[in-house]
Amino acid sequence: MTGFGRCLAALLAVALAAGCEGPGGDPAAPVAGGPKPAFPVLGAALPAGHTAYDNASLARVFASLAFDMEWGDRREGLVRYEAPVAVGLDGDWPAPQVAFLRDYLATMAHQAGIVIGLADGPANLHVRLVPGSRFERLLPTAYCVVAQGDVAWQDFALKPSDFGGTALARARRIDQMTIFIPDHAPPYMVRNCLLEEIPQALGLANDLYGLGSSIFNDDAAHLWPTKLDYLMLRVLYDPALATGMSRRRAEAEAGAVLARVNPAGNGAPSLPALQQRALGDWPDLMRQVFSRDATPARQKQDARRALDLIETMAPQSAQHCHTLVTAGRVFSSEDPVRALALFDEARRVCDAAHGVSDIRHARIDLESSCALARLGRNAEVPVLAERVWPVLAAHGQDERLAALYTIEADALAGSESGSARAESTGRLARAWSAYALGDGRRAADCRQKG
Repeated sequence: MTGFGRCLAALLAVALAAGCEGPGGDPAAPVAGGPKPAFPVLGAALPAGHTAYDNASLARVFASLAFDMEWGDRREGLVRYEAPVAVGLDGDWPAPQVAFLRDYLATMAHQAGIVIGLADGPANLHVRLVPGSRFERLLPTAYCVVAQGDVAWQDFALKPSDFGGTALARARRIDQMTIFIPDHAPPYMVRNCLLEEIPQALGLANDLYGLGSSIFNDDAAHLWPTKLDYLMLRVLYDPALATGMSRRRAEAEAGAVLARVNPAGNGAPSLPALQQRALGDWPDLMRQVFSRDATPARQKQDARRALDLIETMAPQSAQHCHTLVTAGRVFSSEDPVRALALFDEARRVCDAAHGVSDIRHARIDLESSCALARLGRNAEVPVLAERVWPVLAAHGQDERLAALYTIEADALAGSESGSARAESTGRLARAWSAYALGDGRRAADCRQKG
């Protein structure tokens, strides 16, 4: 999701539609959020996933992440920082966001072996808050963006192609990088942009839809770097690799590094082959579905076309799983019965593509709870919620917890015997909404259409 990519493209969950809207102006700082609610299992599954895949197949994935760009370009040589990474913040950052970033960089340094931290002096990785309304007009399909070099927003906005896209692909080295985040973004989006864009600014610029246990996957199932992601960063910054290496040599060196640092990959099954370049218009259709300027009618049209295409070209694949969930989300407001059927099919396909314990099942259940609420099937919503919240909490998905508790509280309030439980669930919904969306904000009411 680097360059003109779609950071958080799949985060437009129906239940969070209202919470994703920014205020009308361009405030000088991100939206203020409430304190993080105390939760005993929050983040218990992080980093998620495993690295027990054949190291040769992991080396091929590494080469794709480091050399290929999601829009089709390829880098000629390996790029990475050859100096310690000092992350600087430009703008009026709230103290909780600074603390979040400091902790995240410390985790990355430990997990990936990278020398990285907040800058005490000059920075070489810049995170800049920029005017939100202009950002949205300039980049209607992006939620944050990476640019090559130490770039001022005014210069980027005048000619984005000089710094994103092709510039990222043609870079011969990394000395300076910049991440732009709109200043009216809700707290969860700021955090999620930091979580994903920093690893991509470090040199792993590609996104692979089929890479299930990774944040380098445009379906945004994982919001935090996984064990596989940290392993890819560890390989990139191993002393055996260096800026300018050819793809062939980098992949060979990556294989040797993996044999040393990833014993789980010795004799393990291969990572499934990823279908990327044989899906026709499917990536563009999925991108258009999540564009901020897409009309509901256009979203439905693109979702139908994407589903027809993927069912023909890659049935039962990770992309098929993602398309079914997306289509269900798009149709949920107008036709929740159809949405539930799509979600049921998604469970079956996602089982085959990712496994029965994958995080995507919790996301499907979250979306299903919204469709059930729209149908007035309130008694079924708490049943789903009880199996979903532990998974979302363990994976640190605060904005989805806000959505889930809001849906559950509304469903309980609409039932005959749920008033007491509705009150306690409502308190959770308000606390998580404040933390994820900002003080005074609330996730959308799924009982309403539109």
